Amino acid sequence: MTSLLEKLTKELNPLGDTPALDAQVLLAHITQKERAWILAHPELTLSPAQEKTLVKSLDQLKENIPLPYVIGHWAFFGLDFIVSPDVLIPRPETEELVECALSWLHAENKKRILDVGTGSGCIPISIAKNAPDLNLLGIDLSPSALNIARQNAEKHEVADQIKFIESDLLANLQPATFDLITANLPYIPTETLKTLDVYTREPTLALDGGTDGLNLVRRLLKDAPRYLAPTGMILLEIDSSHGNAALSVAHNAFPKAESRLLQDLSGRDRFISVQT
Repeated sequence: MTSLLEKLTKELNPLGDTPALDAQVLLAHITQKERAWILAHPELTLSPAQEKTLVKSLDQLKENIPLPYVIGHWAFFGLDFIVSPDVLIPRPETEELVECALSWLHAENKKRILDVGTGSGCIPISIAKNAPDLNLLGIDLSPSALNIARQNAEKHEVADQIKFIESDLLANLQPATFDLITANLPYIPTETLKTLDVYTREPTLALDGGTDGLNLVRRLLKDAPRYLAPTGMILLEIDSSHGNAALSVAHNAFPKAESRLLQDLSGRDRFISVQT
């Protein structure tokens, strides 16, 4: 007898690259169980109310709405984050940026962190949950995104450690210095973005990096010297095709600093680090 999970996996097959995983996540959300429980109970049946939720969810997925927006939350760095169409869906590669940040913070015993383009707040919240006594600031141009970030900070009980403010990059920032500046800014070139599946599925504001994909990185690094502490570091996520170009931007903004390209677990250029 075919299980509900198997049937759902088959139905999701044309809608994405990971139908089995998506089916597990969707059923776990609907039943309020862990994925492991779903896998261990092939005899699972849904109540009428749960069946209604499943039908509605499938209709949304068939309308090209991403699964995280359908269920309203997504996992990142071992935490569960509220997400909506106002924020970018957290990606696994960004977890590596958090790991780099935490490694540096623990080694250097630094305390003041700024996250630029914070979106759902997944970067500063993940940092705050894994390092004590930090003073964090998250900034974003979108008031709707900041609302989600504040909800996530409350959910994960770090709202007293993180302040969120609306700002176009560093434009609205008061004079201050930070030991660490992190950012996962929009980095897809405008014309490239229009050809991708993600276009219209996630907020353009969080994806569009301008003509060459480096507009916001260029603007941030131009202003960053005024805000980075004398022995501070900047960690930026970039598109893998932008490595040398982004490194050149970093060298120009911080000619006396040590700027490096860092690879992700797939061996692709994914991050820029600048250490003063």
